Amino acid sequence: MRPYHLLLPLLLNPAAAHAKDLKSIEQDLLRDLKRIHYWADYDGDAPNLNPEDSLVQANERFGRKLLYYTATEPATLHAEFRQLQAERLTIATAPNGQLRIYSWDTETGGTMHFFDNVFQYQTGSRVASQRLPAPTDGQADAQASYSEIFTVQKGPQTYYLGYSNAIYSSSDCYQQVKVFTIDAGQLNPDACLIRTPSGLKNTLGFSFDFFSVVDRPERPVRLITYDPATQILQIPVVWDKGKVTSKRISYRFNGQEFGKVK
Repeated sequence: MRPYHLLLPLLLNPAAAHAKDLKSIEQDLLRDLKRIHYWADYDGDAPNLNPEDSLVQANERFGRKLLYYTATEPATLHAEFRQLQAERLTIATAPNGQLRIYSWDTETGGTMHFFDNVFQYQTGSRVASQRLPAPTDGQADAQASYSEIFTVQKGPQTYYLGYSNAIYSSSDCYQQVKVFTIDAGQLNPDACLIRTPSGLKNTLGFSFDFFSVVDRPERPVRLITYDPATQILQIPVVWDKGKVTSKRISYRFNGQEFGKVK
């Protein structure tokens, strides 16, 4: 009878059992995330030890494990993961809860920060996750950290605008929104929704000098805004040498695409 009594609370309260599973998942991920920071800060001189190789391996292990859990455990899509966020894992979740982006600094750079991302999304009754290939066009291979996801509806299709921040040096930064959709159970990272003079685009972004906004209290600095009530997306006017001004450029969603407000 003893095993029966041990199982009975779990059978009567499956939510409690599931919460314990999520806690175990978070603790497992937390150990590996802390190893990244351990090797990034390592200043020992142990023989036959290469901290840089250990840092790369720690990132690979954390990335594989995060990818596995987010692809096999549906409840992770809505988990708070407070301890992971306190350990500097950034989690951006769409308002409808169907897309989430996990971002972390691999600590493999210096003043240029190299980020990695796992994209998790709902597809029917299951979840899926993936890592997108890093761009190879110069600084873009550093990737970016996603802090927010905005959404708009175009007919039956939901469009997701991921807001990201890239750090190329202590002063040279880049922010953008990138459009995603979930089509036929697959994440589409190339959806186009933003009308510019050169055509319909997948991204809208700008370079800026971080020191021109260093006094702002939030981190990362929030230079792009979206108002879901008016469906207006705004980016700042940036002068020569990357100085961010208080002037704004507005793009309004007209039900089909975002177009510049004149």
